[in-house]
Amino acid sequence: MNGLRAVVVCLVIVCAAVVSPAAAVTPRSWTPLPVPAAAPPVTVTDLAARGPREAWATGYETAADGLRPVLYRWDGSARNRDTTFPGAGEPGGLEQVRFVDREVWILRTRAGAAEILRRTAGGWSVLPVPRTLWTYQDFTAVPGAAWVVGEDDSGLKILRHDGSGWTTQAAPDGVRYLMGITARTASDVWAWADTSTGSAILRWDGTAWRDADVPLPPDSNVHTVLLEPSGRVTIGGSRYTEGVARTYLMTGDRHGWRTTHPPLGDTGAEAMVRGPDGALWLPVRSDRAFRSKYARVDGSRTTFSYGPERQNAIDVKPRALARAGASLMSFGTAEIYGSKPNLMSERLGG
Repeated sequence: MNGLRAVVVCLVIVCAAVVSPAAAVTPRSWTPLPVPAAAPPVTVTDLAARGPREAWATGYETAADGLRPVLYRWDGSARNRDTTFPGAGEPGGLEQVRFVDREVWILRTRAGAAEILRRTAGGWSVLPVPRTLWTYQDFTAVPGAAWVVGEDDSGLKILRHDGSGWTTQAAPDGVRYLMGITARTASDVWAWADTSTGSAILRWDGTAWRDADVPLPPDSNVHTVLLEPSGRVTIGGSRYTEGVARTYLMTGDRHGWRTTHPPLGDTGAEAMVRGPDGALWLPVRSDRAFRSKYARVDGSRTTFSYGPERQNAIDVKPRALARAGASLMSFGTAEIYGSKPNLMSERLGG
């Protein structure tokens, strides 16, 4: 009888491992990653990873003469500050970072103008953005194309680089401005917009920008759009019901769209990523001042985890997340009592 019981127990364990592979790779706890300090207060703008041995984080610090760009590279064992890019010691800031084949592309703003920093095996080069905008809303790049969106005195501007030069693209009628843009390929690009009738999702199919006819919830905003190689699209945003904001998530594929409202309150979804375990992860407002907090959304189930305790911290804010191989990486700021916010980084798994 005891032998039979042992066999049954073993079979249960094996079956659980077979039907639940994601559980086996789900990281267990967040650990701190040391980051060289910048001049506080520091602002984090983006984090992108290409596997476990390469990740880049961007932002800006506060110098005596204004804001200056900060760039940090993770090489698989340490995060170090990179000051080798052109104009590293000049005023300005670094915005979104993207991987294009084996290159790294970063949008840099300074003195009202913008340029794209490109890093290859041979070093850094600069691709100027031909038009000066009074606000640069977002940037994305894929092999064969890059986009910069923003506004100037004449309104919305969509600037596209095709590998040889820049062109200005027209948005559909009624679009006031674009809040963000992301691309899967040079002919599959998505943007979230404010229009005369509310929020909308636009799509570039290689020929023109068109309304993607996504059935967004009424009275809603869009914070981010995640495009995946499988064709799945995930949208994160918030909607207002009786004046109260509530986070929603939409997932779409060839079968249609599904909307859920996980218990996240009014959490912003700008930093949402899909983790190595297949779940959606995003930072949330922490109820413990000395620890960060993250939400994991897997279908109808939402769970939470905390970052490591930081002594004397009064505010820990993860600003960006990225999948780095089998781990998740976080980059943000931590305010220690008596000082201004400075950089912090954490990792789940790895």
